Amino acid sequence: MHEVLAPAIEDLCAAFELGDYNPTPVIDIGVLVANADGAVDAREHALLGEVFQTLLETTLTRELVDALIHASVEVIKTAGVEPRVRLVGAILQDCDAAEAGLRVALAIAFASEGLSAAEKSLIHEIAAAAGVQADRVEELVEEVRKHTDAGGPASARRSLLPAHLRET
Repeated sequence: MHEVLAPAIEDLCAAFELGDYNPTPVIDIGVLVANADGAVDAREHALLGEVFQTLLETTLTRELVDALIHASVEVIKTAGVEPRVRLVGAILQDCDAAEAGLRVALAIAFASEGLSAAEKSLIHEIAAAAGVQADRVEELVEEVRKHTDAGGPASARRSLLPAHLRET
């Protein structure tokens, strides 16, 4: 999974920096997908924490990850899922980072119980808002699935860690 996800996160960071965006859209992508079934479970929470740490290039406490997730959930509830999906998709499109964002979303979706129907539907909505065709989304699903099935959810989560932490 590392060979798919690490470059996607790097691409997102570079694209957001060039586009003068903060990492909030990636936080929202992760929370939108993790919360698609109505709850962020422990595995999704752990993976979100790793994504956030990678994006922000710092170590975050569980409490801070909780606060980021809670804040994003509140924004999504207040703004509504559909408008937030459109905004995130538009930002991904503007930054030319739609596929990288979708890879991150898919990794989060696969981290727990696999890609649920609700998660897949939401990912397709984000993709449509970002101008990505449905057949390309399915190709990305299979690309990420291929890397996830071999190692399982723990491998997907672990792949986000910096190299020196994966080896311990």
